[in-house]
Amino acid sequence: MKLKPFIIQGVIAIVVIVVGIIVARSYLSDGVSAQRRARVDSGVLVEVVPVERQDHVVEITGTGQVEVSRRQSLKSEANGRVTWVNPEFYPGARIAKGTVIAKINTDDYEIKLSNAKIQLRQKEVALMLEEAKGRAAKNELEALKKTMSDTTLSEQESALVRREPQLQNAIADVELARNNLRQAQLDYNRSIVKCPYDAIVEAANISLGDYVSGATALGSVIATDEFWVYLSLNPANVGWLGVGGDLETLKVTVNYDIGGRSVSRPAHVRSVQPSVESLGRMVQVLLSIEDPLGEPVDAPLLAGAFVHATIYAREPLNAIRLSRAHVREGNLAYVCTPDNKLSIRNLTTPYRNDEYVFVTEGLEDGERVVTTLISSPVEGRKLRVKGETNVVGEVSDNVGGGRGFGGPR
Repeated sequence: MKLKPFIIQGVIAIVVIVVGIIVARSYLSDGVSAQRRARVDSGVLVEVVPVERQDHVVEITGTGQVEVSRRQSLKSEANGRVTWVNPEFYPGARIAKGTVIAKINTDDYEIKLSNAKIQLRQKEVALMLEEAKGRAAKNELEALKKTMSDTTLSEQESALVRREPQLQNAIADVELARNNLRQAQLDYNRSIVKCPYDAIVEAANISLGDYVSGATALGSVIATDEFWVYLSLNPANVGWLGVGGDLETLKVTVNYDIGGRSVSRPAHVRSVQPSVESLGRMVQVLLSIEDPLGEPVDAPLLAGAFVHATIYAREPLNAIRLSRAHVREGNLAYVCTPDNKLSIRNLTTPYRNDEYVFVTEGLEDGERVVTTLISSPVEGRKLRVKGETNVVGEVSDNVGGGRGFGGPR
């Protein structure tokens, strides 16, 4: 005969109740009662880093674009047809100072130069003849004075007799002829176009047979001895340059990327511009880079390139260097005191860069700066330093593992 389902369920329920009663009685019969342990505040678990005061080189960094220092448009001072063009005159070519770029038809100038030489020779011969006539006249005057004792002539009359006016006129004619020869030589030289300085050709606009005049641009070149960079600096850092001193003695390096590698070149400060940028309100400093296309020749500094520059201040800064990540709320630092209490310090930072702040007041040499972010910082709050033994004899090693004060309960 099968039992009904509700009878089986009832039996199971009675068994469970009986077991529960037996377990409860065993606990109630135990004389040991649970006691609540008193709460121990062991502090917020943090990490710290010791700081040290020492001298630091102040590095003032900025960015800028390379510009040419000199650009020259080549023009002919003579009018005429181009009879020769230097085959090395093409965009990108490097040419030395004094290199002949082109020659203009010189037939007219050669004729004028030849005529000037002939005219000078004629005037020199005329001067020689006049000097001879003057000597003869002087001898005649001396002989006349010996034969005629009553002969009296004034100084002006004596000069006329000695042909001194004619002599002065002949000397002036020679000087004029020499000037005409120099002018003819200059005109002839102007028919040859030369490079004014060591340069690289930027543009070449001349061909054989072209007719040129003084208004015709044959091409343009840029000087290779020096490039400029207008460096943008934070106004707060300009004082470290020592503007009143010799700026050119400051050490400067310019860094740029080319061909997949970073290249550094020396530079020097030429001047600080008298006004700030209209948009960024940054101070402009003019840098000079000598021989920008020189060594390393496989990594030239090209005009228009974007560069980073670093200017090193003359005097070191005695301060504590602190990572910007450890500065709280703009200008505060959390310090763990010797008795492991939180001290909130206001910092004086006369110099900052992208990675660090340099503290002159607010921290002392050897103090421990808290690097852990504390959610509710309160002056005097108890701290536990990771790796140190806490009040209950345990080693703190899990930063951020507790709630509230971070201590065990």
